[in-house]
Amino acid sequence: MPITINRKKTLIAIAAVSAGVATYALAGFYLLPKIALSKLPQIVKEQTGQTPQLQEIRLNPFSWVLELREFSLSAGDGQFLAGFEALRIDLALWESVKLGGAVVDSIELSKPQFNIARRADGSFNFADLQPEQPEVEQTPAAADNDAGPVKLLIHRAVIADGRIAWLDASTGQTLTETLLPVNLTLQDISTQAEQAGNGKLALGVESGGNIEWSGDFSLQPLASKGHLQLDAIGLDKIWQLFLQELPIRISAGRAGLQIDYDLTAAESGVAVMLHNGALALQQLAVVEKTSGKPLIDLPELAVDGIGVDINGQTVNIAAVASRNAAIQAWLQADGTVNYQALFGEDAAASSAGSAQTGAGAPAAAEPGKPWTVRLGELALHDYQIHFTDFSQTKPVEFKLSELNCKLQNFGSDLLGKLPLQFSTRLNQTGSLALNGDMALQPFAADWDVQIKNLQLKPFQPYLDSYLKLEVVDGDFNAKGKLHLAVAEPFQLTFNGDADIDNLLTRDQLKNKDFLKWSNLALDGIAIDLAAQDYKLAKVLLERPYFRFNIKKDGSTNVDDILVQQKPESAKPAKSAKTAAKPAAATAGTDQPSLSIGKIEMRNGKSDFADYSLILPFVAEMNGLNGEVNGFSSAKDAAATMALKGKVYDMALVGIKGKYQFQSGDSDIALNFTHMPLPLITPYMAEFAGYRIEKGQMALDLHYKIKSGQLEVQNKLFIDQLTLGEQVENPHAVSLPLHLAIALLKDADGKINLDFPITGSLEDPQFSIGALVRDVLVNLVKKVALSPFKAIASLLSDDKDFSTVQFTPGSAELAKEEADKLGELSKALLSKPDLTLEIKGIAYQNLDWPAMRFSALQDVLKKMKSGELRDQGQKIRHEYIQLSDDDYKRLLAKFFAEVFPQDFERSLLGKPRIKSNPDADFYTLARERLEGIFQPDPLKLNDLAVARANHIAQYVTEPGGISRDRVYILATELSQDEAADGISSMLTLNAAP
Repeated sequence: MPITINRKKTLIAIAAVSAGVATYALAGFYLLPKIALSKLPQIVKEQTGQTPQLQEIRLNPFSWVLELREFSLSAGDGQFLAGFEALRIDLALWESVKLGGAVVDSIELSKPQFNIARRADGSFNFADLQPEQPEVEQTPAAADNDAGPVKLLIHRAVIADGRIAWLDASTGQTLTETLLPVNLTLQDISTQAEQAGNGKLALGVESGGNIEWSGDFSLQPLASKGHLQLDAIGLDKIWQLFLQELPIRISAGRAGLQIDYDLTAAESGVAVMLHNGALALQQLAVVEKTSGKPLIDLPELAVDGIGVDINGQTVNIAAVASRNAAIQAWLQADGTVNYQALFGEDAAASSAGSAQTGAGAPAAAEPGKPWTVRLGELALHDYQIHFTDFSQTKPVEFKLSELNCKLQNFGSDLLGKLPLQFSTRLNQTGSLALNGDMALQPFAADWDVQIKNLQLKPFQPYLDSYLKLEVVDGDFNAKGKLHLAVAEPFQLTFNGDADIDNLLTRDQLKNKDFLKWSNLALDGIAIDLAAQDYKLAKVLLERPYFRFNIKKDGSTNVDDILVQQKPESAKPAKSAKTAAKPAAATAGTDQPSLSIGKIEMRNGKSDFADYSLILPFVAEMNGLNGEVNGFSSAKDAAATMALKGKVYDMALVGIKGKYQFQSGDSDIALNFTHMPLPLITPYMAEFAGYRIEKGQMALDLHYKIKSGQLEVQNKLFIDQLTLGEQVENPHAVSLPLHLAIALLKDADGKINLDFPITGSLEDPQFSIGALVRDVLVNLVKKVALSPFKAIASLLSDDKDFSTVQFTPGSAELAKEEADKLGELSKALLSKPDLTLEIKGIAYQNLDWPAMRFSALQDVLKKMKSGELRDQGQKIRHEYIQLSDDDYKRLLAKFFAEVFPQDFERSLLGKPRIKSNPDADFYTLARERLEGIFQPDPLKLNDLAVARANHIAQYVTEPGGISRDRVYILATELSQDEAADGISSMLTLNAAP
């Protein structure tokens, strides 16, 4: 019986437990999810004002697993805002009881989605989430200071395949970006002390790139240590989304970043340390936002060794390296650089806004500790900078290529020395290099500077404002040590050498060479700007040339090339008191000191022309060699000079003496020998109204200036002077010149004069020319009363020596003509009283047809020279020898330029003349091209001079005739046909 009762009780207990379990299961599996499914949307609506959608809630009361499925929430405009596919929470009940808190085995959120939008009016879609009823402010319960943190442990939290979408319509255009997929895994999230967890985060960016995080963390105390990595993030998309207010646009580019961090809680706050960081930018392209003009093209930039101490406010970077960047910059017409114009306006607006905001506001707190930035090394490789100066009438372009720069040990405190290495090419041909140290605060630099092959032609627009002079060629080179320092006064010193090679300038009015040289070397430069001390050890000028013309009105070609400057606007006069201060300051200022140890000139040349005379005078000086020593601005310093040269290869010129710069005292001797008198006919015509047909002159002039008093000793020697025809000149002196010349000649036909001249340079009426004129007039009048004796004889031979034949267009002596000159020389050696006169003649109708081919060849050589220059070679056309292939190719090219309508090429590429395709192209093309060259009087005159010179050189050098017995007469240009062929005229005369 008792057994039956116990069995019955057991069954009742089992039934009761079963009923309880069933009730528990029913409530857990069905009732609670159903109630929650009906109440949860209402609760969310009360809190957000929006009704969510939730498809299903599941609860396993035995495993304590809660699952929500298909949740979504919309914004006020009905657009989707947030949602997820499933949320699964697995609660560890017994572990929670054991811990005395909440323990979750796992929380898994599957496919969550968040759509964040900024509307056109600037509002965000999530701002629509507002509680339906305002929350009643409740008095917070007194905090239990002894209560510890809530005990919570989550073993695993996962967000899988999430999606975050961003839409921005506030800029007037719809911009979107999506993070997809979003995967986050966290392990062992705990509020218990000394219990650490770890996690991983991976984000994909729809426009390109990935974001990853991994690390350890703890909540008590707050700490984390991990690694953050961004790969291939699209910078153009970041600009579109967040940076459109900038005046620039990032049109392309990718960024990558990886960095380790340490985050710890401290009494003063959260301490953050970043280290082992690396940033990489690739294919960055920046353009102007409005115009689309390219600004920066940066293929590669790497920042390594990044370390940041947020609390200590320090940034350390081991190295920044970049290569192959292209930067576009320009100076605008108003004098501002484009980058200054882009960002200056924003900066000014920002400053103005700050000032306006600050009006009436409390005074700002004093600035705190500044950030400290350290950079170990900045290295730029193979950069290019294209700079255009639009401030000039004609824009000037400069290109810096192969730019390399290395800067070390930079600190934001601007203390210490920074080693700098900088090099670049300038406009492809030139180069600039700097190497040394500099300091930024205050700025100072000590650099080794080297400039090579810097072309001067690109700087032409800067010259146009002052001179009508074209810089055709020229390179600048310099090497030395440069010191700069921002101080009072500004410090600049330079010690080194410089030179300008192959300078060639042309006057833009006549298109003729104006000033040129092969090299100007400045050796031993020592400049001290603050001390106003300028020294040069040596100046060497090789093969200089200068063209100087005096025009009919007395002005010069130098006056012509000067650009008239606009007068400055009148300024109000200063008071006497105000003006006295600068005067006093100026009086106490040391004058600049300039000294040049030696100035040397080698093989100089000059063309001089005086068109103000009755007859124009043109003279060519060459072979100028000499030096000046002791050039100095120091008191009592005197420079010594010595110069020698030639006029028309025949007359010798010498200058010697000294000059004192402060007082103007001088002692200078000039010596001229073998000067052909026909070449100075214009001055004789101006003075006496006669041409000079024949004669040589030697002149010794000794000038002395002492305390403003001039003493001149003139020694004049004239040999075989013969006057030519009279020239109409109403201002000429009326003198019996023929008689005077006959009287002044000795038995050998020579004239020697020695006459002094004195005067005061301080006399306003003083004129050296007038003094010389008076002396000569008096001399001629004096000797005109003396008896006259003249004898003349002519040595002749059976052969005709009156002419020397030449082939058309040539000045070279043929063998038979040279033999004839040899026979003539022998005859003259045996008859020393005879002189030889040579008249060079050129015949336009006979010579020019033969010279046209030479003119055509000059054009082809200039074309070849231009091609070589484009290839980086600089060879002037005078030194080019054309190969047969180059001649034919360039002849065809020139013909096509001159006669484009009559030029074509065959199917095989051979040039043809359309009007005569069967003819030999090169023969016919040469004939037609030669026909476009009109006779050039200057070239014909040069030919006549060359013929006379060749004859003179032949009879004086191999012929053995003394130079003082050979005279070159005025050349002749003939347009008539020569019945006896092309010839230069020779005349034999006896010395009187």
